[in-house]
Amino acid sequence: MGSLLDKLGWRKFVGHEYPAHTGEPVLARDIRRYALAIDDDNPIFFDEAAAKAGRYGGLTAPLNYISWAVGVPGAEKRTKDLGEDGLSSFVGVPDIPGAWSLGWVRGGEELEFFKPVHVNDRVTVRGRVTGVTEKIGKSGTLIFVSSEFTYTNQNDEMLAKHVVTMIASPRKEQAQ
Repeated sequence: MGSLLDKLGWRKFVGHEYPAHTGEPVLARDIRRYALAIDDDNPIFFDEAAAKAGRYGGLTAPLNYISWAVGVPGAEKRTKDLGEDGLSSFVGVPDIPGAWSLGWVRGGEELEFFKPVHVNDRVTVRGRVTGVTEKIGKSGTLIFVSSEFTYTNQNDEMLAKHVVTMIASPRKEQAQ
């Protein structure tokens, strides 16, 4: 009996590129709402005059807003189209055959920021699978999928790089 990774045939997906996705123009209202949600009262997120006088010359978004500026491609679905766990898509879960037959948890991530997101920016995310490995542990078989995402604005300026490791394992009913 081969490994789960061999059974799934996922090794060939290292280097697989996710479809590029561009979000809608960033709104000042969305920046304010995000800043309020994370309880960050920095005036560069709320006050036009303070933001214009600041380092970036206008309203900017908190750093982690970057993924909200794009959204998760494919995540906006009708309730009837969601999976049994309520998800239809998740950053880092590869868009490859059999991915949603397993259970997923986030194993870790690294973010590197280069430029801020401004009002009216259109952020594009591009990604690719950078590694797939299997480990057998006390809890059973685990598959680690690493992906790298880059975020650019409408001027093709690099805004951020995001490395995500997701961990997949057979669902309990599959493991028996």
